[in-house]
Amino acid sequence: MTDVSAAIPGTRPTAACRSAKMIVPCERARTILELSWPVILALVAQNAMSLITIALVGRLGDAALAGIAVGGTVFSMMLAMLFALDTAVQAAVARRAGAGDMPGMAAVLADGVAISLPAGLLLAAAAYVGGPAVLAMMVDDPAVVATAIDYLRALSPTLLFIGAGFAFSAYWNGRGMPALPLRAICVQLPCHGALSYALIFGAFGCPRLDTAGAGLGAAAAALIALAVHIRLITRRASISLRPMASGIATLLSQGLPVSIQQAFLYAGVVVFFTIVARLGTREIAAANVMIALMLLSILASTGVGIAAATLVGQALGRRDVPAVRRWGWDASRVGALVVMPLSVAIMAAPHGTLALFVVDEATIDLAATPLRLMALSMCIDAVGRVLVFALRGAGVAQVPAMITFALQWGAQLPLCWYVGVQLGHGLAGIAAVRLLLCAVESTVMVAVWGRTLAALARKSSRRADRD
Repeated sequence: MTDVSAAIPGTRPTAACRSAKMIVPCERARTILELSWPVILALVAQNAMSLITIALVGRLGDAALAGIAVGGTVFSMMLAMLFALDTAVQAAVARRAGAGDMPGMAAVLADGVAISLPAGLLLAAAAYVGGPAVLAMMVDDPAVVATAIDYLRALSPTLLFIGAGFAFSAYWNGRGMPALPLRAICVQLPCHGALSYALIFGAFGCPRLDTAGAGLGAAAAALIALAVHIRLITRRASISLRPMASGIATLLSQGLPVSIQQAFLYAGVVVFFTIVARLGTREIAAANVMIALMLLSILASTGVGIAAATLVGQALGRRDVPAVRRWGWDASRVGALVVMPLSVAIMAAPHGTLALFVVDEATIDLAATPLRLMALSMCIDAVGRVLVFALRGAGVAQVPAMITFALQWGAQLPLCWYVGVQLGHGLAGIAAVRLLLCAVESTVMVAVWGRTLAALARKSSRRADRD
C-alpha cells in the first residue's frame, strides 16, 4: 500500500495518528490511516477555505459574518444536489477499474461531466434568482439579509465549477489515486485566500466588495481548480468527449437517492440557522464559527469512515466476518483519537480559538461555553460517524440514513427551537442538545453495527453448514 506521506510532500502523521496506533494494533492502524490520510487532507483543506473566509469577513463585523453564514447555508443546500455525481461516478469508475476497462472509465467521466455542466448551471441560476427570497425568510435583520444576498449571488457560479470538479475528483478516487485531486485543492487553497482578501478589502488595486468579494474570490479559485483538473486529466488519462444517454441515465439513477438525502440534510441546516436567527445577529455569527470548527472534526472522521467502508467491503468480499468486525471497531477508535487533539485544544482555549475569527468581544463571550460543549461532542460524534461508513461498506446504507434523518428532523431541530428559543437557553442550550443527540446517535450506531455483525455471523455459519 502506498505511503501517503511519501506521495504528498510535507505531510506526516500527527500525534493523534501515532496515538491511534497505540490503542489499535499497529499494522491495522497504519492501514486505516494510510487509506484515510489523502481524503482527510482534501476535506480539511476544503474546510480551511471556509475558515479563511470566516476569518476575513469577521473583520467586517457581526452582520457580515452572519450574512455569509446564512448565504453559505443556502449555497450548501444547492451544492448537496451535486453530491450524487461524486458518489455515482466514483462507484462506476471503481467497477470498471476492477475490470481493467480503461475506455469504460473514460466514458463514465464524460457522462459525469455532461451531467455536471447543465446541473451546475441550473443550480447556480436558482441560487442567484431564488436565494434572496429564501434568505429573507430565514433572517429578519435587513443588514444581514443584504450582506447574505451579495455573498450568495457572487458565490453562485461556483456551483458550475465545483460540479465539474466533483466528476474529475470522483474519477481519480474510483481509480484508487486519491492524491491527484489534492493537487487541484493545493492550488485552489492559496488562490482562495489571496483573491478573497484582495476583493473583500480592496487590496492590490482591486475594488473593495466586502461580502461579495468573499463570494467572488471563492468562485474564481474554484474556476482555477477546475483548470487544474482539466490539465491533470488531459496529461494522465485518455478521455472520451462523447457522453452516452444510457450512461447518463445510469449515473442519475444511482446518484439521485444520495442527492435527495443530502438535500434534506442541508435543508435541516437551513432550518437550524433560521432557528438561531430568532436569537439575534450575534448568535448567527457565533454559530457560523462554531459549525465551521465542528466541521473539522466531522471531515476528519469522514476520512477515516471512508477507509472503514473500503476495508469492511473488502473483508466482506473475502467472506471474512471476523475481519469485518475488527475493521469496524478499530476504525471507530482511530476516528475518535484523530479528532481528540482538536477537541481538547478547543475545550482548553475557546476564547483564543474564537478570537481567530471574531473581533467582537461580546460575541466571543457568548460563544465560548457553547463551543466547549460542541468540542466535547467531537469524539463521541466520530465513533458513530465512522460506524455509519462501516455499515455502508457492509451493504447496510438505508438504516443509518433513516436514523440520521429521524434524529435531525424529529429531535434535533424541534429541541433546538424549544430549548434554545422557547426556554431561553440560547446557543448554550442548542449546543447541549447537540451533545446529547451525538451521544444518542453514536449509541444507536454501535447497536446497529453489533446487530449487523451478528447477522453476518449467522449468514456465514449457514453458508459453512451448506458447504
